[in-house]
Amino acid sequence: MVVGVNGVGKTTTIGKLSHHFKQGGKKVILGAADTFRAGAIDQLQIWADRVGVPLVKQKMGSDPASVAFDTLQSAVTQKSDLVIIDTAGRLAVKST
Repeated sequence: MVVGVNGVGKTTTIGKLSHHFKQGGKKVILGAADTFRAGAIDQLQIWADRVGVPLVKQKMGSDPASVAFDTLQSAVTQKSDLVIIDTAGRLAVKST
């Protein structure tokens, strides 16, 4: 899991790491667990497409833990070498 405060470049770093590891012969899968920031899933999808690695995602506002779980399940099924999960750089607070 890649964590850090918002705006430090986590998603871009994930894209670059994915490229690096894929070039090294590793099978990489990405998980889009930043379900709070508008555009975060789309941004990670662009990186996944550029690098040519699969992305596990759900709709905006989904439970990030379920995205992480689904990503790990997919990684086992696809026999991936590496799993990289993008997380939100902020604490999402829902009020009722």
